[in-house]
Amino acid sequence: MTTQKKYILPKFNAGFKTIIFLLVILSAVSGAQDKIDFSKFNGKIIKDIFIVGNKQTRAKVILREMQLLEGQVFRDSLLIRSRERLENLWLFNRVEMLPFSSSDSVSIIVSVTERWYFFPYPVLYIVDRDWTKLTYGFGFAHLNFRGWNEKLQSSVHFGNRPGLKFVYENPWVGEDLHLYTRVYFRKFRMDNYKYDFPEYHLLSVVHLGKYWTRDIRTVVMFSRDQVSVDKENVIYMESGNQEDINYGIRLINTFDYRDLYAYPTTGWYLRLGIYKMGLFTPKLDYTQYMLDFRKYLSVNSFILAGRVYTLQSYGNTPVYDQVFLGFEERIRGHFNEVYNGRYAMLLGLALRHPLIPLRYFSYHSELLPEFLTKNLKFGLNAGLFVESGQVWNNHKNFKLRNMITGYGFGLHFLLPYVEVLRFDYAFNEQGRGEFIVEVLMPF
Repeated sequence: MTTQKKYILPKFNAGFKTIIFLLVILSAVSGAQDKIDFSKFNGKIIKDIFIVGNKQTRAKVILREMQLLEGQVFRDSLLIRSRERLENLWLFNRVEMLPFSSSDSVSIIVSVTERWYFFPYPVLYIVDRDWTKLTYGFGFAHLNFRGWNEKLQSSVHFGNRPGLKFVYENPWVGEDLHLYTRVYFRKFRMDNYKYDFPEYHLLSVVHLGKYWTRDIRTVVMFSRDQVSVDKENVIYMESGNQEDINYGIRLINTFDYRDLYAYPTTGWYLRLGIYKMGLFTPKLDYTQYMLDFRKYLSVNSFILAGRVYTLQSYGNTPVYDQVFLGFEERIRGHFNEVYNGRYAMLLGLALRHPLIPLRYFSYHSELLPEFLTKNLKFGLNAGLFVESGQVWNNHKNFKLRNMITGYGFGLHFLLPYVEVLRFDYAFNEQGRGEFIVEVLMPF
């Protein structure tokens, strides 16, 4: 068993002066890291790793995401990948890495600017990507609980989908085992997607997972969804009861080789799922299969993105768990249209290009703490897209001529905390246009 070296700043005067000097160097090259040639350090042994700026986040959380550690051979590609992995934690406004060498060794400074991690917040979001379904309320969130990148959140909701929610997530359990766990509880009311009657849900989900590598993981989800309806709506329930207790188990394998989760430019993503639902209730016995594949290519300054998605349901699927296009999954150009059945497929292709490259800015405020106003990102990209999909009930009925298609263009604002704010304008096959405002990327 080996003993890890400490990865904190030296407290001695000489060491402190050294770090101050190195921080000056880091500041001088701030904003130009992507232009620095780090390949000149390749082949050298990493002597030290210094982490600065992490007031809340434990150094071990940062080190375990890095693909470069003390005693290893330096490779510039692993430095870039390490920085991307830290950015994907969504704990920091900015991550900077600077290697410096003497003779045959190299040391690395990792400088992070932490985000606001603990706060009460107003709940305001759009359900099913539909602006007419506004949900509001209040909650409390700790996005870096105990400094270990654990998520703790509770909230009360009103409006379109009233109820309450509690979430606890730990993305790294068991040191080298790298297990994953998540507990989700939610009580809510919603309108049935197909017949528009009210459903009352009491949902509990436990996730247990294992990371096989940094990019590959398997998760088993155990769920219990207690669904009840008013007496007059029992006729819509597959079981014939006013209340169903739907037990399920889901097996999901994820391969995630994207560079950045919020706005990928290279790499690929594959998610495969098998859902066995309606356990212990023969009238609800059904199985669902899911595939979500995304590919990203960067050519010069252009980003080409593609997606293939399908969800297929077999068995006695209840009315509250059918397959849809028009809610979470939508086709821009047919954004407000709803299609349901047993099987769904969605294809997407997009071309993106930066108008204003990503940059960072800071400003001083007497009212807000420094970490809220330091190293805030901003960028602007333009994009073209085309999406096509279909929902069907029998595989014999699947026909290419039944595909619905939309296309259009948009502006993507890269912003702190929000990550991406999109303004899209889409057309259907007849040229009818629609304006769409959303956060994050559909793929």
